[in-house]
Amino acid sequence: MLLTAPLVLTLLSPAPAELEAKVQSIFEDKCTSCHDDSDDLVLEGSLAPLLKLKGENGKPMVVPGKPNESYLVAKLIGTNIEGDLMPMGDDPLPKSEMDDVKAWIVSLAEPVAKDEPETPAPVVPAGPSSAEIEPKLLALFDEKCNMCHDEGGDDVVLAGSLAHLTTTKGATGKPMITPGDVKGSYLWSKLIASSDMKGELMPMGDDRLAAAELRLVKEYIAALGREAAAAAQPPEDPSAGGSVEVSEATLEPDPGEPDEAPAKRLKQPFHGTFQHNLPTTGTLGKRKFEFRMDHRFGRIGTERGAFGLDAGVVMSAGFAYGIMDGWDVLLRRSNSRKGYELGTKFIAIRQENGAPLSLGGYTSIEYYRDYDTNTANPVAGNFQAMLSRLWFERWSTMLLVGYYLRTNHAANITVDFGDGPVAAKDTRNTLNLGLASTVWLGQRKRWGVDMEYIFPIPAKALHYNGDESDPNGANIGSWSLGGSYSSGLHLFQIFFANTREIHTNLYAPGGQTKNPFENRGNFFLGFNLSRKWTIKERKNRKAKKEAK
Repeated sequence: MLLTAPLVLTLLSPAPAELEAKVQSIFEDKCTSCHDDSDDLVLEGSLAPLLKLKGENGKPMVVPGKPNESYLVAKLIGTNIEGDLMPMGDDPLPKSEMDDVKAWIVSLAEPVAKDEPETPAPVVPAGPSSAEIEPKLLALFDEKCNMCHDEGGDDVVLAGSLAHLTTTKGATGKPMITPGDVKGSYLWSKLIASSDMKGELMPMGDDRLAAAELRLVKEYIAALGREAAAAAQPPEDPSAGGSVEVSEATLEPDPGEPDEAPAKRLKQPFHGTFQHNLPTTGTLGKRKFEFRMDHRFGRIGTERGAFGLDAGVVMSAGFAYGIMDGWDVLLRRSNSRKGYELGTKFIAIRQENGAPLSLGGYTSIEYYRDYDTNTANPVAGNFQAMLSRLWFERWSTMLLVGYYLRTNHAANITVDFGDGPVAAKDTRNTLNLGLASTVWLGQRKRWGVDMEYIFPIPAKALHYNGDESDPNGANIGSWSLGGSYSSGLHLFQIFFANTREIHTNLYAPGGQTKNPFENRGNFFLGFNLSRKWTIKERKNRKAKKEAK
């Protein structure tokens, strides 16, 4: 007669009491600082009560003879669990200790009578288990997704155990993972941009996953299906034929399926909606909200200015919203002249839609509520046209032409008509050209080297810094040079510049310093930080649209 596997392991293993003593020693060292007699789950003293307890998901803590069905083992290896991997805040148990725990559970099995035939166990089609695939998938998600989908950062968490994805719903109400059903899993829809997908293709702002990476997702979903089918087959029912049929056809690509030759996502020329000061042809997208903070410290060479950090600051805080793809509106406020700016950007031709370049415009109106003795021309307007292109997926370039109304805000202008200087008001406008460029670095093109230059046209009928109204001012335009990092939702830029101004009408006439190497550093340190969110459509409104 054949013996069951648990009986064989029991006969070859140490006695249950000896194994329990080993496991008690492991728990005493690693677990009982939390799981003592003050906790619902007690792991000190006798371990017999574990046979009657259930875990957070209702699964028995210990199933005699079956370590793979025991929630205690699941918590120790981090597979299909609720909450944290145990021991919490410590390294996972080493293999030798894990083997002792499993051997102890096996030793608890009741021996099968020798004259009793063995019940054939369900046979599951060959293939790696979900526990074998999950670490590889977690590594993939950590590289491509967890800048956004980390714990505490999003409703869909792709860090730690992935078991919760079978109960987490996607934007359409479809489960993120339906075990054994790849096309029925919303996670798959988001990775290949299927017709039922809502929002953006994932990973957001990056290329689709490669064929091998997509296959790993498929294999994980298929493995969960095999395991669910095996668990649903009662082992004591020999009438079922002794096998469980799980189709592996779902792992084979359909003809023309995009994961076998994933198309490159066409990208916006610039990661951000602004370079340093200039607006770019980048837009937020429909129902996207952005908060932006721009900061400019004092002059680098200021006496005891701590590299400009202790030399005052100009800052601007603003909000932007994507009304539709290619059309944004924004409102921002700066402490420079106590200014407000309301603007809108529309990009009619977009490279990310397949065009050879991007073309659009930005227009805004500004109001400065500073005292009249400090600021002239409190109401002003701006018009800018932008033309950009992303070259070789590495180099972003942009040409801008801008026309700005009433840009001289100095309140102390005088004109001498021969009888001595008299107060005057300069209502001239400014015309300038702007250049912006970024070179993207790294395999994922997250890091950038950024530059920007704004050149005011030096015509007598136009105002620019350094003209006759400000003969001592800088007449070289404004420049900035720095670096940036994009995580998809966040964009951080840090740079040096020769102007502290941020709002459009204020930076239009040009820079504020000339030679950057004068006076121990005649320029400024600045940074910009922005964060985007998606505004989800209300469910009742979505239901009404679907009903129509």
